[in-house]
Order: sequence, then C-alpha cells, then structure tokens
Amino acid sequence: MPPHDPAEPAKVALIVDLDRTLTRADVAVESLVRLMRRSPTLFWQLLIALLWGRAALKTRLARLDPVDPALLPLRTEVVDLIGEARRDGRPVILASAAHRRNVGRVARHLGLFDRYLGSSRRRNLKSAGKLHAIRAAIGDAPFDYVGDSTADRAIWREARRAYTVGVPTRSANEQRVGPPPRGPFRALVKAIRPHQWAKNALVFVPLATSGHILDFVALGQAALAFVSLSVIASSVYLLNDLLDIDADRRHARKRSRPLAAGDLGIPLALAISGAAAILGLAIGWFLLGPATFAALAAYFALTLAYSFRLKSAMIADVLALASLYTIRMIVGAAAIAVAPSMWLLIFSIFFFLSLGYLKRYVELDESRNERHQLLSGRGYVPSDKMFVAMGGVASGMVSLLVLLLFAAEKGEGGEYAHPALLWLLVIPLLYWLNRIWMMAGRGQVDGDPVAFALRDRRSIVVGALLAVIVVAAKYGG
Repeated sequence: MPPHDPAEPAKVALIVDLDRTLTRADVAVESLVRLMRRSPTLFWQLLIALLWGRAALKTRLARLDPVDPALLPLRTEVVDLIGEARRDGRPVILASAAHRRNVGRVARHLGLFDRYLGSSRRRNLKSAGKLHAIRAAIGDAPFDYVGDSTADRAIWREARRAYTVGVPTRSANEQRVGPPPRGPFRALVKAIRPHQWAKNALVFVPLATSGHILDFVALGQAALAFVSLSVIASSVYLLNDLLDIDADRRHARKRSRPLAAGDLGIPLALAISGAAAILGLAIGWFLLGPATFAALAAYFALTLAYSFRLKSAMIADVLALASLYTIRMIVGAAAIAVAPSMWLLIFSIFFFLSLGYLKRYVELDESRNERHQLLSGRGYVPSDKMFVAMGGVASGMVSLLVLLLFAAEKGEGGEYAHPALLWLLVIPLLYWLNRIWMMAGRGQVDGDPVAFALRDRRSIVVGALLAVIVVAAKYGG
C-alpha cells in the first residue's frame, strides 16, 4: 500500500526508535563509557570488535554492559504518543540500531510494545537496514515512524506519518513530537558549571597575603591562573558528569544535569572536555611558566584521579577535595612567583577537609538507603554519618588552631603593622563553621557547602569581615 494511501488507524503500526527518541540517551555510547571507566584494558577488546563492524561492537557492549532500562531518561511526549496508539488498538514496535538484547530489555521493562527489533552480531539496524527489518516484520502494511536523526530519512520516506523529535524529516507527512530541539549551547553552559568558578578565586589569596595586591602585573598573572583553573575545572566537570551518569540519574536533584538528562550529547561533551583541558594547560605552559604549569598539571591529574577512582574511596575522597582547594592556592602563588605560606597551606588542608566532610554529610543525610547500603558512587553508608560529622567538625577546629598559631608567629615577625588583629580572625570563622555544620544537621545546606556559602548572605558578611581584618592587620591605619 502506498505511503499516502489512507488506512484505518487501528491497522497502522507505530514504529518507535530507541536512542535519542524514546529515550534521550544513546545506549551503546553510554555502555562504551562505563566499560572504559570500569577497565581501560577493555579498550583493545572493543577496538578489535569494532574492526568486525559496528554490529559486532554493539554485541560486545550488550554482553559486557547490559542496559538498565529503569535509569533511561524517557521522552514523555513519545511515551504519550505510544499510549495513544495502544488505546486505539494499533500495534506498537520498538525498532532500534541498538543491540536487540538491550532493545528487548527496554521493551520488557516498559511493557508498551507488541514486539521489538534490534541489531545482531551480523546486522546493524540503521537506516536502510532498519527499514528492511520493519518490512520483514509487517510486510507492505502502512506504518508511522518516530525517529530523530538523518539516518531515519529513508524510513520516514515510506512512513504514512513521519514523526520527529530531532532533525526535519524532509517528508510531506512530517509531524513534530514535542517542542523543536534546542541547540546544545544552553545545556553546555550548564554542564561546565560557571558558577563553580568562584572556588578558583583562591588563586588570589597568595596575592593578598604576600602584599602584592596593588601590583597590576602580579594581578594579571593571577587572573590568568584563575582563567586556566576555571577552564580545566570545567573540562573535568564534563568528564565527571559523564562518568557519573547512572549515579546522577538515581539522584533526585542531579538527574537534571545535562548529560544525565540527555540534553547534551556524549560525543560533544567529550570533545569540549578535551579541548578545555588542552586550553587550560596551554595557558599555564605558554603564559605562566613551568612552575605554574606543574601546579596546574597536578590539579588536573588529581581531579582525574578523583573522577575515576577516589570519589568512591572512603576518606581518600575528602582528602582529595581538601588537596584540590589547597593546590588552587599553590597555583596562585606560582603564578606571581612567591613561595606559598606553609601556615596558609596547612590551614587550607584542615579547613577544606572540614568542608569535604560536610559535603559527604549532606549526601548521607539526603540518602534514603538502608543503614549499611553504600551510596551510589561513594564509599560511605548512612550509618557513617555520625563519624563523618565528627571528622568534619574536628578538622574545622584544627584549622582554627593553626590560625591561632599563625597569629602568634606573625606577632613576632614584624610582617604585619598590627599583628594583634590577626587573633580576631578566629571569631568569625568559629561562628561560620559552627553555623554551617548546625545548618547541615538541620537539613538546610543543599549540596556543595562552598556553593552554599557563595549564596548565603551571612557567609558573605563573614568573608568580608575576614578580609577587613587581614587588610587592617597588614597595613594598619
């Protein structure tokens, strides 16, 4: 029957694509990322499989990493279209270039399909290959097809109705499902987390403590270090979200992140991540010198280690977080060619260790896991919450003790005009640390404590007060 020939709706099959259509995800690409994270040595096995063709690679991926259908972000508008077809008594078929094992898992989980079609070891169901499989399944009967990419145009040309959630079908019978797709720019901006760049302002701390705050050359170097760190950090944020897709999809708040929600494609995210890392390190090498480059490289290496392994290692994860904050100060010191203060570095380690524990405490407090069930992607169980809190509060108090010892030493060194004022630094910090931990205990700290502090008015007032005390102690009146 010709595509334009009218037919009874109850007799017209609805064929639905899987990747980027029914779900915003790409099953095979996500499996590839998970396997590479699990064991980098699998790269060679997968490369050998690819030499035999995409169908062989998909077969290997489906065996090694079966999809979890419960985690896939579905397009509600496509699910609604399927529901409408089923109410009309029409057959609904899930047809995908993904391996048939994974397609079957999704079909059985959703319970919305009469049958499913997928790639096998010898046949890749894409474009004309998928059309051939559809015709083998339903013969010459008319059908409607829901797809998303240019590879679907061969199928759309023969469909009675060409439904699209992505590119135009170039068919006279086109019908868009849901709103037109937005470009990746907005999702990319959200994924690189520019609001987190405020943490990199720590590169300016050595500038202030060394007395070079009015040196415009040094200020420019510190600003370049800030830009370099921010670009590298965004590179790792993208990679981290890619590695954490499954864990983020299980999280009530993180499931809206662009990669987890399927708003940003994995190939684009990988390309931007690699380009950003190269750019950030290049700024360090060509504009800031070998010492700064070494510090930036150490920061990048530790963030990679954190993303791939340390984030799921109990205690090591918060030590890594504290070290990353401290390295930011080392980068700032190297950029302006001054030796970092050991007092500042020791204080930083313990202070940010407290905040690292606080971040884990919030995650444990929000968890609905059983008492001894590991948090997804973490090395902690809910019963650890008390010990995490104890470690965090204790680390914060040690940081204040270091600050007092610093004040005592500077009182004898003559580096400050009014060193006695340094003792006052402890008071607002003591208030702030106790307040944020008490708020966390009440469930009033949402996510990253540093991000919380940047939004909290009292925290901003405390930060301003600390700056006034340091300036007054250094330069006097």
